Amino acid sequence: MSYSFKLVIACILIIVLPAIVFGQQHVLSGKLWDPALGKGVDSLVVTAKGGGREYRAYSDSQGRFSFGSIPGGHYTVDISSILFKTTPKQVHLQKDHHLDLIVSKALQTLQEFYVTANEGKEKMTSTSVIDRKAMQHLQPSSFTDLLELLPGGRSADPQLLRMNQIRLREAGNPSGSYDISSLGTAFLIDGAPINTSANLQSATGFFALDPNESRSSVNKGVDMRTLSTDQIEKVEVIRGIPSVEYGDLTSSLIKIERRQGATPYSARVKADGFSKLFSLGKGFYIPEKDLSVNIDLGYLNAKDDPRDNFLNYKRINASLRTQKRWSDAAHKLTWDAALDFSGNIDNSRTDPDNGVARIDKYTSNNNNYGVSSRLRNEIHRAGSLVKSWEISGRMGYQQDKADITKWLQVKSASVLTNSLLEGEHDVNYMTPSYASHLTVDGRPLTAFFKAMTTLGFNTSDINHHLKLGIETNYSKNFGKGQVYDLDFPPSEGVPVRPRAFDTIPGMLNQSFYVEDMMTWRIGKHKLAATAGVRGMMLPGMDSRYAIANKIYLDPRVNVRWELPGAPVGDYQLKTTLGGGFGIHTKMPTMDHLNPKWLYEDIVQLNFYHNNPAYRIANAVTYIFNPTNYELRAAVNRKFELNADFELNGHRLSLTWFNENLTSGFRDVSRYHILAYKRYDNASVDAGNLTERPQTSDFTYTDKSRFFSYKMTANGSRLVKKGIEFQYVSKRFEGINSRITANGAWFDTDYSNSLPFYEQIKSDVLVNGEQAQYIALYDYSNGYNQQRFNTNLTMDTYLPKLGLIVSASFQNIWFTSRQDDYNSGVPVSYMGVDGVEHPYTKESLNDAALVWFKEKYDYTDFVKTTVPIDLQANIKVTKEFKKKAMISMFVNRLFTYAPDYTNVNNVRVRRGGYVTPYFGMELNFNF
Repeated sequence: MSYSFKLVIACILIIVLPAIVFGQQHVLSGKLWDPALGKGVDSLVVTAKGGGREYRAYSDSQGRFSFGSIPGGHYTVDISSILFKTTPKQVHLQKDHHLDLIVSKALQTLQEFYVTANEGKEKMTSTSVIDRKAMQHLQPSSFTDLLELLPGGRSADPQLLRMNQIRLREAGNPSGSYDISSLGTAFLIDGAPINTSANLQSATGFFALDPNESRSSVNKGVDMRTLSTDQIEKVEVIRGIPSVEYGDLTSSLIKIERRQGATPYSARVKADGFSKLFSLGKGFYIPEKDLSVNIDLGYLNAKDDPRDNFLNYKRINASLRTQKRWSDAAHKLTWDAALDFSGNIDNSRTDPDNGVARIDKYTSNNNNYGVSSRLRNEIHRAGSLVKSWEISGRMGYQQDKADITKWLQVKSASVLTNSLLEGEHDVNYMTPSYASHLTVDGRPLTAFFKAMTTLGFNTSDINHHLKLGIETNYSKNFGKGQVYDLDFPPSEGVPVRPRAFDTIPGMLNQSFYVEDMMTWRIGKHKLAATAGVRGMMLPGMDSRYAIANKIYLDPRVNVRWELPGAPVGDYQLKTTLGGGFGIHTKMPTMDHLNPKWLYEDIVQLNFYHNNPAYRIANAVTYIFNPTNYELRAAVNRKFELNADFELNGHRLSLTWFNENLTSGFRDVSRYHILAYKRYDNASVDAGNLTERPQTSDFTYTDKSRFFSYKMTANGSRLVKKGIEFQYVSKRFEGINSRITANGAWFDTDYSNSLPFYEQIKSDVLVNGEQAQYIALYDYSNGYNQQRFNTNLTMDTYLPKLGLIVSASFQNIWFTSRQDDYNSGVPVSYMGVDGVEHPYTKESLNDAALVWFKEKYDYTDFVKTTVPIDLQANIKVTKEFKKKAMISMFVNRLFTYAPDYTNVNNVRVRRGGYVTPYFGMELNFNF
């Protein structure tokens, strides 16, 4: 039995794993009563905690609640609300029991209400926490919109008709050579990672211009537009150094927790200039079984232009989640399970009233099915070394299909090169015009398994929380790949051929980790430190790969020091200092390790006679495997320092970071020298032919020339430096307003970490033909980009009016770019004889080689700076008796972007007409 098959069986067993029921049961119920209102209070969550157990109930329209039958014991009954408070009651449950809780307005708890991201107080590294209330006020269409709330973020119009990459702590938006930034950001949903390694859904190489390029997420990580926010309860964006529990990442970690437990029926309807969104949700809680069931359904229809029905994007998502708990005095066992579906449809077709090629169309469908399960046991038995254990698994299956129809009009003398074999062969001519059909069929299967335990013990004055775990991720694509009729290719001179994805070996990523979290007190000082290491490898790979069976070790350390409070007037200044260092490793994807084979077709003879019976063409085909067996994992080294100050409800957080990644994945140019024959058409008398000539009837000349191809290598260098900050005031009494100011200064270096080749320009001729030389350059070919931005937000929450108003001023104070200096002189060159020569001063006197000397103006290396760019946004939310809520937003209500003069003394005008972006939504709870 194969290892991968055992893994699939193990995941299935986890999903159906049973548990044991503890304890004698009694019914605990009651009622919430507000004397000021003179009635019961509905829609509040009531909790009963005791002996490591926690139960939840939901009050109805009369204020009544019931936990149903729960095990006997001592409980503390309380409510969870930012609007109401009560005095917790102690209950010794030995029989069925009813109690009344008096509730009252609790305006002071509004200090815990945020409409922006908040820095995690108890986190060991820089972390932004976005809760449900902040998401509702933001009114997002997809996960992409949430990035506005992070330090350095800014609101932007949705771009739902193209792939949405995540780029954190970066000053620029670079080319695909730096996709490691988004590929290296890990997304977890309820503890299970989103695995994109088996995504091969690409038509690159089959078209001169790939119509799928802007939508493709191959080797780019998670497409954020596919993630709905309606079912999310909380998001943690770990910008710093995460625990070694999380791996296969280089940049950041996104932890998404979805809603669990009792919630009313909810409906959301949103409309703006680009999209329409609908969602439904409901959470059920069955007290007597301590079981919760949550159901969510959502639909999004987006367009770039509301007047254009021929280019759109649609998203459908559905989720069914359950949580079952059993507990007694010594254990709390929780079983979470989920069934998920998401569908994404990209459509593009030509308007028959405006287009010439009326048949052109593009459709991409992605249907993702997932089943996941997690079993956690918290052990509260005194003296137990094992404090908890957890096993979890997820299986995902995706049906990806892209259908591309394109009308092709070719030259009458275009040669059809479609051979699947190497060597010389006579070929046919392409049909002058036809409709080509290309289907890209992908069926990725992913499986995830994780087992973890935590141990707790003390050594001297130090408390240890030791975490041990293993993790397995399996990826395989069972699709048929790119499929089309070889006689009717999607474009001329296709350099690739159809490849079945199911012929590509699956990839197994095996990890283990150990981490100790230590806490201790020294006087009034509280210290905490986490130190751990994660090991990761790809077992079972072909031994030709340098990465095969190689173990990558990621050590990570974080420290946190809480200083004693310092008196400042009548208040205590609380100070927390921290820092950390970590190595983060991202494995290559299946496409990186198994690229498409390349076909170089060279037309040797094209004898196009007026009489079709006399026409003949010949070509030679070379087949190359561009796999880079020396490809290694991308490794990022991160270091950060942070400080947190809190005084009388005011809080200031500062983070300095430095990240150094020198082995990112990028395509690099490589060249090979190919021999071919050039047949002389004039060597056959075309006017006196009586039959179709043979190739051997023509004379020829032996030729050689350079041909380029792309190979994935560890050639990208990405260095991030910067400072992030956030100030949050307390909520001022009376008007219940809070001021939040956050921002960041980002300094990012983008460069090439490997030497690179360039071929001489095609217009450089020697004896009437393109000169056959390539040159090797050894400079960074990079640039530095900087940006400093601030977001100032003031929000006011008036519970009595059910009104939330926020205004934000988002300002990019400057952006700058400076290209790295280089002389433009190569270090060596090579001709078709394959001999490499140093590039010397004498080379500059050669009529052909001189063209390798790149010419630059002094202004090409001068820093260019774009000044202030300010925009003002406003959001308003109005609640109606907690049953309905209407929200509206206007971005760019006011803008300020003055004209400026660039380094070339050219006046750049930016003050043109700016269109505000606005929308509104309705939410119902019933």
